[in-house]
Amino acid sequence: MLKTKSFPSVFETNTTELVDVADGLLEGLKVQVDDEQYVVGDLALREGTAPHKGINNAPSDLDYRLLLRAGLLVAQAGGADTPLTLTTGFPYSSYRVHRRSAGNLIEGEQEIEFDGRPFGEGEHSIVGVDIADVEVLPEIEGHVTATREGEIEEDDPFFAVSLGYGTFESVLSLPSGPVQRTATSGHGLRYATSMMAERLREKHYLDMPTEHQIDMAMRRGTVVAGRQRYDLSELRQKVLRIYYNDVVSPALKKAFDDSDFGQTRKMYLAGGGALYTELVDAFDDEFGEVLSLEVVPDPAAHVSRGFALHAAGVNGKSPDHAVGLDLGNANTSVTLFDRERA
Repeated sequence: MLKTKSFPSVFETNTTELVDVADGLLEGLKVQVDDEQYVVGDLALREGTAPHKGINNAPSDLDYRLLLRAGLLVAQAGGADTPLTLTTGFPYSSYRVHRRSAGNLIEGEQEIEFDGRPFGEGEHSIVGVDIADVEVLPEIEGHVTATREGEIEEDDPFFAVSLGYGTFESVLSLPSGPVQRTATSGHGLRYATSMMAERLREKHYLDMPTEHQIDMAMRRGTVVAGRQRYDLSELRQKVLRIYYNDVVSPALKKAFDDSDFGQTRKMYLAGGGALYTELVDAFDDEFGEVLSLEVVPDPAAHVSRGFALHAAGVNGKSPDHAVGLDLGNANTSVTLFDRERA
């Protein structure tokens, strides 16, 4: 059985002494990189003033290195056995560029420095995480692997569509493997949230909200401005429909032809965007008569779960060594194999 821990992919520099402000490590991440301390995830949202996120970062970027260390810390605390076999990924459009540098960055002994005081531990803590094997895949392959080898156990051909914050991706998956011709990447949900932010600023003073705050307001369907709460459901429906019509639908029309639809009757949606019923309805309007449309269980963690299943398939050891790490633009998800209990 798989278990996934996730935290928001946001961070902020912080040198404040934070003591006993979180229930555990996941809620109290304060990680050191290049002699600077950063609050990460939920702690950044609670204690930071303007926590921010990066979009589709390269392995050399601070954002990537910081979230990587935080993710490894969560994996180590979650009980993963070392040496780890870790699988992670990048959008299809960039994974060839980054896979070698990411592998070189991750593989080997990682020494992670963090401040444990936010959740009741020591001020300066160091843990070592030994990573023996690293696999870097296109993120859409994580979706396919989770759909075929995970809870769904799909054996037939299907269209895989992943609706992430930074990118959306899709591919036709056959039992023999993906059809490379159909693989596509496009703008993610950030397109819709940026549009929402512009329209909100036309009517309300939003007190300099960060990109993550706009993203969260869109998820909740409400925003507070001038100490008044406003319903965003109508605006959310509008920007998501525009996003689908302007970005998603044209890309899928270009990627999939009639011969592809002749090979399958199924489409599986994953990623955080699959949690929006407005977006799922747009897919159903276009494909409902020709395909069976299904949102995968726990869509935001689906790619990470596929990465963990892939890692377990290549490490040659117990699945307890396998880790799937999805450094997403909205959330970072760490998936391990839960130990069997007697």
